[in-house]
Amino acid sequence: MKELHIAQVSEKVINQLPKGALLTVKSNDKLNTMTIGWAALGRIWNKPILTVLVRFSRYTHELITDADSFTVSFSMDESLKQAMNICGTKSGRDIDKFKECGLTPVYVDEVESPYIAEGDLHFICKIVYKNTMEPELLSEEIKNRWYKDNDYHGIYYGEVVKVLVKE
Repeated sequence: MKELHIAQVSEKVINQLPKGALLTVKSNDKLNTMTIGWAALGRIWNKPILTVLVRFSRYTHELITDADSFTVSFSMDESLKQAMNICGTKSGRDIDKFKECGLTPVYVDEVESPYIAEGDLHFICKIVYKNTMEPELLSEEIKNRWYKDNDYHGIYYGEVVKVLVKE
């Protein structure tokens, strides 16, 4: 793996998100990954920040609430397409997604959550802020389109401590 500066990959990430990425979280002895298509990349508190949203109903929400880190792994060549399909439709409560999809967790020093070796581009993040979405503060348009079932998101701000790319 080669380490890059976040600015070297920001455009790729923004273009890749609609195709999906894998958000991985480890908390205590529990490990899970899930498919995401939404995130925000920017600079807050003079730090590079990747913000992810996790619905309250997701198993990953149980883990990330108590976690101190998360990773996001991208596949630029769509080699993880089948894994993203499984990880976006099956729950980690019911299956071991790593075993089911043949995914390999890789750990980085001082970060509890691993990235997925089969990905091409990885954001390693330490959580610096957690928040719960407040429905009354959402626009009606957003609420009516995305939250008809009242399954809102927790919001997690991760300081990007490393950006790794396959060589």
